[in-house]
Amino acid sequence: MKRIVLVEMGGSHDECLYAQVLYLKRAGHHVELICNASLKSNVDYFDGLDRVHFIQLRSGLKQWIDLRIIRKILTKGNFDRIVFNTAQGNVLKNLFLLPKPKKAKRYGVIHNLRKLENSHSQKVITRNLEAYFVLNDYLIDQVKDEVKQRVKLYPLYTVFYPNYPSREQEKKEGDIWICIPGQVERSRRDYDSLFESIEQLGIEPHIKLLFLGRCEHADGDGAYVKQRVKELGIEENVVLWDAFIETDEFYGMLKQSDYILPLIHPKHESYALYEYQISGSFNLAFGFKKPLLMENLFSDYEDFRNTSKFYESSNVMHLINGLKTDEKVDFYSNEKWEFERLQRSFLNALEL
Repeated sequence: MKRIVLVEMGGSHDECLYAQVLYLKRAGHHVELICNASLKSNVDYFDGLDRVHFIQLRSGLKQWIDLRIIRKILTKGNFDRIVFNTAQGNVLKNLFLLPKPKKAKRYGVIHNLRKLENSHSQKVITRNLEAYFVLNDYLIDQVKDEVKQRVKLYPLYTVFYPNYPSREQEKKEGDIWICIPGQVERSRRDYDSLFESIEQLGIEPHIKLLFLGRCEHADGDGAYVKQRVKELGIEENVVLWDAFIETDEFYGMLKQSDYILPLIHPKHESYALYEYQISGSFNLAFGFKKPLLMENLFSDYEDFRNTSKFYESSNVMHLINGLKTDEKVDFYSNEKWEFERLQRSFLNALEL
């Protein structure tokens, strides 16, 4: 048994933690978590952790006090491995400027691989890590050869989730629910192609589009989406949320959905972003075994080849309108998605 600690100092990426906990605990290791206190409501659902250290991370000079507290936990814990769940940004760079525990091997999960090419702070972080974990195989293929020669990269699939509460929703027999996860932002998803396709081809009555994220927020485009829905007269086919979606409702809608539609298209501004980082929609689909509806270009990638149905971005409703409820296809029969295989890949990278 080894002593492992996972560290998440920021206020996001907690969705990547639970799978790591599960992989390690089922292998019999001692696992602790150092976590930003803002994530407590989600972390409370994590089973099996041996100890959780909630920390406040302030700004300015006070941040150095908080970083010394984290360093003290890392030093006193006598850990064999440390995994930084967000291995990028100035906060982690600053932590590495302090004296480090000598025994532990350090690893990190990098969420935006573009930082490996030209970020000064990332170079400091890289020098202090054994290797990085990357959240999908296809992202490793995007990294330049010169970067791969100096940085070790391993895939990590964080596609297991805690037993979050879920509230079953009323669903009419024969309806097909298509989930579009994430806050409503035109810069992240190509809503225009979807609405243009609906304008051309219409939408069948049994198709329901769930925009599973709040419309009203600082970067939100909810007003635009609502306007287009009204113009097209498809209010009966669309479900929108103005505010934050409660956990039980979010997971209830997700679990009852038939497909997940990320709306990432080559001619849209978001496509360049997802060459270097994954969409959260991918892991939700993989984790809850939901087939994806993906643009044809993604058929070149192994992870999507058997888990998706494909369409031309200019003609998405041709595929959607033809979907039936009685399809008996196992989109996740490939052994790649077996827990033991994904676990072993993670443990091997950690030399456990």
